[in-house]
Amino acid sequence: MMITKNNQLRVYFVRLGCDKNDVDADIMSGLLLEGGYALTDNPEDADYIIINTCGFINPAKEESIANILEAIEYKQDHPDLKIIVTGCLAERYANDLRLELAEVDAFVGIGSVDDIVKVLQGSKNETKIWRSDGNLSVNFRKRHVNLDQYTAYVKIAEGCDSYCSYCAIPLIRGRYHSRMASDIVAEVRDLVVQGVKEVILVAQNTTAYGSDLPGSVNLVTLVRQLLAIKGVHWYRLLYCYPGYITDDLLQLMASEDRLASYLDIPIQHANQRILKMMKRDAIDKINPEWFAYLRKMVPDLTLRTTVLVGFPGETESEFQDLLAFINHVQFDHLGVFAFSPEEGTLAYQLTDVVEDEVAQERVRIINEEQQFIAHRRRQRFIGQKLFALVEEAVGDGQWQGRGQADAPEIDGYIIMNGEAEIGQVVEVLITDSDMYISQGRIISNETHS
Repeated sequence: MMITKNNQLRVYFVRLGCDKNDVDADIMSGLLLEGGYALTDNPEDADYIIINTCGFINPAKEESIANILEAIEYKQDHPDLKIIVTGCLAERYANDLRLELAEVDAFVGIGSVDDIVKVLQGSKNETKIWRSDGNLSVNFRKRHVNLDQYTAYVKIAEGCDSYCSYCAIPLIRGRYHSRMASDIVAEVRDLVVQGVKEVILVAQNTTAYGSDLPGSVNLVTLVRQLLAIKGVHWYRLLYCYPGYITDDLLQLMASEDRLASYLDIPIQHANQRILKMMKRDAIDKINPEWFAYLRKMVPDLTLRTTVLVGFPGETESEFQDLLAFINHVQFDHLGVFAFSPEEGTLAYQLTDVVEDEVAQERVRIINEEQQFIAHRRRQRFIGQKLFALVEEAVGDGQWQGRGQADAPEIDGYIIMNGEAEIGQVVEVLITDSDMYISQGRIISNETHS
């Protein structure tokens, strides 16, 4: 949707990377609107193209570079166009990119998100690289979400203190830094006014929230404050590290209908030697008994995880340990990635390399196995009545949406028949399910938060 007035300079965003990166793009959008700029969804109408990049792993870097090169090619026929590169790639590689991509007008690191208006105005003597000492925006309440966006990610902390041996995030985004609870509550209240119905709390380690703050502030105390806000139909937690998942959190999840019975726990592996090589925290919890305990504490819990295969030195036997663990635990949702060597990390120096063909075959095997597991797990919803957020119309009297068991973009969805409106939360009787999609009939469209 174009947001513009006559004679306004127009900005087109290319959004890449994770949901935390997307929050930064929302903040920049809001600041630009406040600064008198317009947003457009058509690059041909744009005076500025802002490419908000990801620099986490090689495929993400390649996608970011491809988008930059595409914008540069477009600029050849539109010489007045300005190209701004933001996000993790700009934070990490601005000095190198500046030499290779002279057509880019500015590189804006993640610590300079709040300076985006000054960047477009050409402040600081037309400097091409913008960085600052802090990595946490102070302008979350300026963020702009689309009028038809009923789900919003809320970043409750920045950075990471885990320093896993394969991960460059601490090098890019710095040490763990929790936001003040009062600021998060205020942001969520603003999002409710904009029409948001589902709030997803995110950080590099969401469950570590408050560990760097004085007093007894933690994720449970934060969520209790957020549950007092009217208008949010449910909250969801992503990126929960095992060592920070407490009984208090599980009891709150079990007792509060508006806190989704959903835990995203990125285990990365299940073999103890590989986990130690990865320098993962709380590896003693990576066992079937602990996951069974989670399901005991939170009835009908949905579990998502992420695993990494092809880590240097991973043997076939160790891969089979991971595969057996996945089959034992039966995760509802699972993402799998092949190891990507990231300069500056400890794992980058390891020489016992797993051939890419082997790693990609292990990705294929896990994906194939998970399809069967996801299908079996989703069958449990048949005959149940679930609440679902209606996200789009897909036919006459037919709608697509999601319940608490499905996070946006990464999980499945529900196809519903009946009367509804986009943005509404309805009650649905599930009549059928396959591995990613459930079918249902709307039985009530008068729900309240």
